[in-house]
Amino acid sequence: MQSRIARTVLPVAILVCAWLAPIGAASAAEPYKSPMREQCEQELAKDPAWAAEARNAMRPQVHEEDANIMLKNKKHVVMAYGALWGLTVVFLVLLWLRQRRLMAETERLAQQISKAAAE
Repeated sequence: MQSRIARTVLPVAILVCAWLAPIGAASAAEPYKSPMREQCEQELAKDPAWAAEARNAMRPQVHEEDANIMLKNKKHVVMAYGALWGLTVVFLVLLWLRQRRLMAETERLAQQISKAAAE
């Protein structure tokens, strides 16, 4: 039971520290480097379940940050809609030109038929 609690509390503590680290690092002249980082990475490499729990605990925060970036950067959406509308207009113009050629061909054939019938 204690092992399970430790497995849950430790990743949460790491995540909170990782989340708060930029606040402290912003005020310091050089960024903070934990002396325990290498040991922590080695322990994470030894315990894949712990590493998976840490990743899963971070997933909602990463998703939230990505969603915020996507909502702020709408330029690609506007460009995509513009491209689709442009392709639609080009397609419609090509259809209209083809229809005009077909109508002209039909008119020409009708004149040839009436000329041949008159002879």
